[in-house]
Amino acid sequence: MASTQAMVVVVFAVVAVAFAPPALAADIIVGGENGWGLGIDYDKWVDGNDFIVGDTLVFKYAMGKHTVVEATAENFAACSKDSSLGSWSSGEDRVPLGTAGPRWFFCGVGDHCAQQGMKLNITVLPIVRLSASGPSSSSSSPSSSPATRTPWRRDRGGARPPAWGSPPRCLCSRLLGTAHIDPRRLPRPRHE
Repeated sequence: MASTQAMVVVVFAVVAVAFAPPALAADIIVGGENGWGLGIDYDKWVDGNDFIVGDTLVFKYAMGKHTVVEATAENFAACSKDSSLGSWSSGEDRVPLGTAGPRWFFCGVGDHCAQQGMKLNITVLPIVRLSASGPSSSSSSPSSSPATRTPWRRDRGGARPPAWGSPPRCLCSRLLGTAHIDPRRLPRPRHE
């Protein structure tokens, strides 16, 4: 009797956690431990991370040495601050990722963008909720206090899925900090 009740509690807890992705939003420090600065290969850094609706980018840098400018694709390519979508200069700037799609950022100081490559292009992935009828996207608002997570990295197994058209993500991987689980790579049941 006690073991049956314990099993019910465990199953309920797993199901409850699986259906609560907004609470799993994460703060992602741009550039990792190096922060936002010169001499960092941001294309390589982006390849090692997933950015999901509800996450927050955190740009950490010495105030006065750099800035953060959010731009359109055209202005990003030209490192132009004209008609910027946003700009920050506090040294610890927090940019919420509220919608899925591409986002472009660069440093607006001197030649940091144009000559030194201090620019960041990411694609924010939608949240995928699992339900009895299958996966569906959600645009729920993120939790007010996001968890800090270690982002998915290529060295944790498998290739990074394409930004659009990728298979549904297992929310368990967010909880455990493990690699993205691609359903196409799961073993197939044997029929005897």
